[in-house]
Amino acid sequence: MTASATDATPAELALAALDHRANVTLQDYQALCRTLIDDAQRVKKRMERISRISDGHQGELRDTNKKLQESNARLEQALAEVNTLSGFIPICSKCKRVRDDGGFWDDVEGYLGKQSDVVVSLGCCPACSAGLALPTEVSLTAAGDDLSEQARLTAILATPEFQGHALIGHYARLSGDYQKLSRRMHKISRISDGFQTQMKALTQALEHASRTDTLTKLPNRRALIEKIESEISNRPDIPMALVILDVDHFKSTNDRYGHDAGDSCLKALAELMQKSVLAPNMAGRWGGEEFLLVLCELDKAQALQACERLREAVNNLRIEHGKLQLKMTASFGLATHERVLSFQDTLRDADRALYAAKAQGRNRVVAVESL
Repeated sequence: MTASATDATPAELALAALDHRANVTLQDYQALCRTLIDDAQRVKKRMERISRISDGHQGELRDTNKKLQESNARLEQALAEVNTLSGFIPICSKCKRVRDDGGFWDDVEGYLGKQSDVVVSLGCCPACSAGLALPTEVSLTAAGDDLSEQARLTAILATPEFQGHALIGHYARLSGDYQKLSRRMHKISRISDGFQTQMKALTQALEHASRTDTLTKLPNRRALIEKIESEISNRPDIPMALVILDVDHFKSTNDRYGHDAGDSCLKALAELMQKSVLAPNMAGRWGGEEFLLVLCELDKAQALQACERLREAVNNLRIEHGKLQLKMTASFGLATHERVLSFQDTLRDADRALYAAKAQGRNRVVAVESL
């Protein structure tokens, strides 16, 4: 069974060419063997990639099953809690009888179902609530946040039935003590608010420092990983490419001009990337002289173009360091993330492409798909 010309491998084409030749030399067979070896290596790489994709599918299925089990467990727990509430009966806290209040409890239940605020009631039936009613001047509504304790005391003292009461003096003294405590509490509350504001600012500064590289002021490895995980979780269908950028011959720069010169080069490169790599993309320091680019919403061709523009900008960059004018180049390894793979697999592919870029002469962009 023979393959068509479009489906035939290089080895099959070479073998077909030998079949039509009268004189076949040892060199011809050696060339055929080399072609077979190249075909075998390409097939091996393709099988490894298919294997990783298969492993990714299996991992995704395991994660889905785990989430489904957790969801079922939460659902069962919620149903159990609902069952415990199904026998709840509104009982008056005073007379201990079931409140047959002509739909009052139904109204409360409807309110609770629509509102998120906490609602506090007296817990009494209408008959018992009538006996607990306060004078109009000191009703629960009047005693809310809009009325101070001083206004409450004035209203009580103005109520005829309380005038001349034996305990009214004690109540006035207690009200005065309450007002003093209230003012003290407000002062403590203001001090506490000030401390909380300071703590919030310190927490934000610490959070920023924990995600920022000290030298270059770029996002560090932690921030980059969080960005990648966020893109994979929240926008799984949006294309994303990971690019590892490495400064060429950086060690020789340090050895020849000193580490301060190397730091100046890294700072200049970071400033260039901050201007070139804009949101939703991210550029950060991966470690040492290696940087990582997270390119979102770009397919392979667009990502290659973006990397090529940045490579050329780095090549044209000149860094003033004392009396020296330094220059540098960088190599880029690019890998497009596939949904079924983990981002660690994509990073390994980008690293493999970076090594290929260095092997091919440095100062170039290589995509792993071209290997």
